[in-house]
Amino acid sequence: MPSDSDADAVRDRLVEQPADGGESPLTDAPAGVRHPARRGGRVTDVPVVAARLTLTDETLLFRAADGDLADFDIRLADIIYLRDGQQEVNGEPVESLVLRHIDPPADAVTTKVSLWDADAHDRLTTVVTDYYRQHREAVAELELSTQQLEVLVTAYSAGREFDPASMLPKAADDIAAIFDPLRRADLLREGDTGVFLTGRGHMVVNETLDDETM
Repeated sequence: MPSDSDADAVRDRLVEQPADGGESPLTDAPAGVRHPARRGGRVTDVPVVAARLTLTDETLLFRAADGDLADFDIRLADIIYLRDGQQEVNGEPVESLVLRHIDPPADAVTTKVSLWDADAHDRLTTVVTDYYRQHREAVAELELSTQQLEVLVTAYSAGREFDPASMLPKAADDIAAIFDPLRRADLLREGDTGVFLTGRGHMVVNETLDDETM
């Protein structure tokens, strides 16, 4: 694996052929990734590193990265915003897909992904954009009560996992009637110590508050 001290390490691993011989443009595809490029509203100083990208089970898997970047996943359902962009690799601007997503249990982070193979990059952009559009349409069709919207906004403000029973002074059956539809709609997801907002849940809050900074 090239070291970070090699000035061409990231570029070399971006343009090499996938280890599986090219079975799929999005299976073990050489990628340049900056993760996280932003955490919350803060730009980080994390560099672009070379990694392998695989799309499977509606999840982007990032593996075998250079440097200190550990393996990580991005669920397509946790993407809350995306756009086309660029990032610099060894002094050269490279097209990138900019993904703002939930880093469970609660952090919102931005990741930049570049595939120098044009077909692979186009496929990545198409798959992620289509999935994101479907989620936006599903959010637009939701009919939630005022109390359920308040729960989602409160969950966003909490910025962490929380126990539903601690949020509402109601009986267990009443709490279930409010929270279970939110789980079924994939607006809340179970964590180790409670529940937290999914990407779709963040979209609902964004629409409710009309807050473009999320």
